[in-house]
Amino acid sequence: MKIFKNKGDIYISKSKKISNQAKILYSLLALIVIFTVVFVGYLHKNYSSAAEFFARGEVTTTQQAEDIKSQLPDISGKTNFLILETDDNKEKIHYIYLLQADRDNKAYKAAALSPLMKINNENLQSIYNSGGGLALKSRLTEYFGFEIDYYADFDMSSFVEFVNKLGSYVYISNEKINYSNDEEDDKYTLKINEGEQLISGSETSNLLRYYSEKAHSFSAENEVILKALPALLNEKNYENVDALFKLFMKSCKTDITVREFENGKNGVSVFCIMSTDLTLYSADTEFNSDGSLKDSSIKNIKGYLSK
Repeated sequence: MKIFKNKGDIYISKSKKISNQAKILYSLLALIVIFTVVFVGYLHKNYSSAAEFFARGEVTTTQQAEDIKSQLPDISGKTNFLILETDDNKEKIHYIYLLQADRDNKAYKAAALSPLMKINNENLQSIYNSGGGLALKSRLTEYFGFEIDYYADFDMSSFVEFVNKLGSYVYISNEKINYSNDEEDDKYTLKINEGEQLISGSETSNLLRYYSEKAHSFSAENEVILKALPALLNEKNYENVDALFKLFMKSCKTDITVREFENGKNGVSVFCIMSTDLTLYSADTEFNSDGSLKDSSIKNIKGYLSK
């Protein structure tokens, strides 16, 4: 018996005699029917749906993420950093900010400052000129009353190179910016469209500088910082964390030591793996006409960055 004589046609022989081929086909059909009945009965008894049966043994992406997080080391404590960028001649601060890595709450907290911010009638630029990043760290620790643990002092070219090594990231701008400054020996140009775009090291540096020097929008500066950090310090980059730390040490002046980095690796790993799940806090700052911080901003920064 032939089932398909021509494509799309069903043909049954007129002969009443059942051939061996037919017997085999009928036997196979009977087995299929029996198997189907047994399978459906088993499925109905043990599973609420077919989807549950076929998903058996599979782990969803969410479950995988939760399993990874449950295996992360326990971390605690809070570490404050002072980060700044200068021109390549180390004469002028482009931008400066405080950053806390809060391991207790798995959070980043940022507070952008102005290089012209005054402490006892002396601005941060003057303090830097006389004693560098270490002097700034000491004076700001005394001023705010909480410990700033480390500083990192980049020049512009080294900062751009370091960020480019980490990669680019998506940034959503609330405005279109087309700006060039008029400083002959320290020029920069910033062209940013409104909306979502991919930016790298030079755009990050120029955005932070623009919001600090030109727009004086320290809340917008915080937004750039808090967007860039978790996007760049991610799980993929953690795979090369030792090489990246060596590049970091070459790219800036810092008082972070290799030993302290090794001791803090658990925290780095957790922040990199949980990068998209970290909580982000912006301690916005406002200044009086004389360059001093407003009392409300001092209180705001202390509330976020005190340990």
